[in-house]
Amino acid sequence: MQKNVFPTDKVPSKMPVGKRIYYYLALSFFGAFGVALLYLAFDTLSDGDWLVAALLGGISLFIGWIVIKLLMLPRQKGPTAVTKVEEPGGYTIYSTNEWTGETESVIFHYAQITDLIIGIWTNLGFKGRKNDYVGARLLYRYKDTNGKMKYVDTTIISESSLAEWVEVIRKNQIPSRITNLNISAVKEMQFDEMLDRIEAIPFDGSISVKDYFMQQEDFSLWQPPSLKKSNPSS
Repeated sequence: MQKNVFPTDKVPSKMPVGKRIYYYLALSFFGAFGVALLYLAFDTLSDGDWLVAALLGGISLFIGWIVIKLLMLPRQKGPTAVTKVEEPGGYTIYSTNEWTGETESVIFHYAQITDLIIGIWTNLGFKGRKNDYVGARLLYRYKDTNGKMKYVDTTIISESSLAEWVEVIRKNQIPSRITNLNISAVKEMQFDEMLDRIEAIPFDGSISVKDYFMQQEDFSLWQPPSLKKSNPSS
């Protein structure tokens, strides 16, 4: 569910044949196009048209830079594909370099979550009206395998994806709370203070997140008490 961007079908391995064919076709196209433009540039230059020759030469150099970048892709280090696969009680994140087939994985268990907050997320033009509701922001605190406290936040706009998260909360009995406050602007350095101080009620997944939000009257932006003290006029 992290960031709501990972496909959940299967673990990637080496790059599929179709994707490799597309890569070589793109490489061939840009290479041929660049050579053709360079030839035209020299041909135009021989006719004395310096301006057009300079323009064609500049474009061919840019295309040459693209070709170099494409040639470097197979030597790229690090993951080129990230996949999340659901597991009993959690999920595994697979980071794969499709050129080499090398894969690293990180296992996350929902039991690691010690606190989860669900709040309102809106665009920057939020004016405080109910019809400005856009989605939900979920922020949770968990302990890694070394016992270190960490934080993850995800913004969910899709109602179906939000329903999936609610089902995960209910099924795994994740300690969760929900607030009617807008937490769109909360920064990572403020996560800990927000989780400890924000006004929120327990959430067990038995109610609709969107319905709860739409029933509320106060959609104020949450600010850390420390920030309010330093800005009395706000």
